[in-house]
Amino acid sequence: MKYLRNYTEEAVKIYMDQWYPKADVCQCDTCRLDVMAIMMNTLKPKYVVTDKGALYAQMDEEFEPQNKIDFMTIMSQACELVKKSPRHES
Repeated sequence: MKYLRNYTEEAVKIYMDQWYPKADVCQCDTCRLDVMAIMMNTLKPKYVVTDKGALYAQMDEEFEPQNKIDFMTIMSQACELVKKSPRHES
């Protein structure tokens, strides 16, 4: 099946599920989505149009150590920004 999908968004969701609960930042939905939005606006998009392309993109993310470092660095920076200026209601 063919479709257009930004694999970076999938990868951000995976990293968020793994690491965001351990972050020292508010865990509400607004703050979580703000962190995700900052990450998505920072990271380079990686579009795929087939399941095979998605598999190659996933393998690239999982096996390239620099990708993990980049994701963790960007997520940490995004968490700090959200922590300094949360948009959620008190």
